Amino acid sequence: MAVVVSEGLNLTGLSDIVGSLVSEPTAGVAVVIQLVLGFAAGYYMAKVAKYLLALIGVFTLGAMVGAWGASGSLEDATRKIGEELMLSKSDVVKLIRAFSFVLVGPTAIGFMVGLLVGFLRR
Repeated sequence: MAVVVSEGLNLTGLSDIVGSLVSEPTAGVAVVIQLVLGFAAGYYMAKVAKYLLALIGVFTLGAMVGAWGASGSLEDATRKIGEELMLSKSDVVKLIRAFSFVLVGPTAIGFMVGLLVGFLRR
C-alpha cells in the first residue's frame, strides 16, 4: 500500500514515511500538530463522555415515556419512536460527516490515545 504525501512522492514503508517527515519539516510539524489535536480531542471526549451518555439516556427515556403516554400502548410508542429515529437518520449522517476529520491519519491515532489516557486517568 503506497502513501502519497506530496506530488510525485510515493511511500511504501514506515521508515520511508519517517524519513520523509524528517526531510520535509512542514509535513512533520503538521503531523505533530494533528497528533496533539487528536490527543486533546480524545482526552476531553473521555472526560465528558459519561455526562453526554447520561444526558442522551435521560432524553431518550423522556421521549419514550412521552410517546407511551400520548399513544396509550407500548406497541404504538415503539412504532412512533422508530419512525422518529428514521427521520433523524439524515441528521446523524450529516453530523458524522462534519466530524469525519477525526477519522483521518494522525488525528485518529491521537484521538484514540487521548481517549485511552482520558479513561484510564482519573
